[in-house]
Amino acid sequence: MIGLQTGVPHDSLIFAAAGAVALVLLLAWVIALQRRTRRLENRFDEIFAEASGENMGRLLADYLTTVRSTATIVNRMKAEHEKVEAILPTVIRHVGLVRFSPFHDTGGDQSFALALLDGQGDGVIVTALHSRTDSRLYAKPVERGASPYSLSPEERDAMDRAFHRPSLHASAG
Repeated sequence: MIGLQTGVPHDSLIFAAAGAVALVLLLAWVIALQRRTRRLENRFDEIFAEASGENMGRLLADYLTTVRSTATIVNRMKAEHEKVEAILPTVIRHVGLVRFSPFHDTGGDQSFALALLDGQGDGVIVTALHSRTDSRLYAKPVERGASPYSLSPEERDAMDRAFHRPSLHASAG
């Protein structure tokens, strides 16, 4: 069949129209790809802006060296952390202090009982008794939260305070 006004076969018009549509679609696709490429180039430029004309291989090698150095430091810090974690149960973690007046003729609560205990409940209770004429200092060992010596009410109170206060070195893990 021939077109009415131009004398061009009808099939040719259909092919021409299909070709024009395909051309427009391809053109749109090329424009979209070009925009995407431009965005990628901009990102690439931002990432490698520090290079300023230097060899990209050198820049990447420097970054790799930095990463390896950082990994070495992190591994060293992990090892130190493990050492500290191993020692931590044996350091003083619990402290309890009770001030009191043991004698009626002295005031100001100048006497005290001080409990210093590690994470396992081992340590010492130090008691200082102050009077008008002298001062005395006593120390009693503590193992697993108990002392082989009898404890005064103030010493027991100091030990209770030590265990019921938050730990000085609370574990983060």
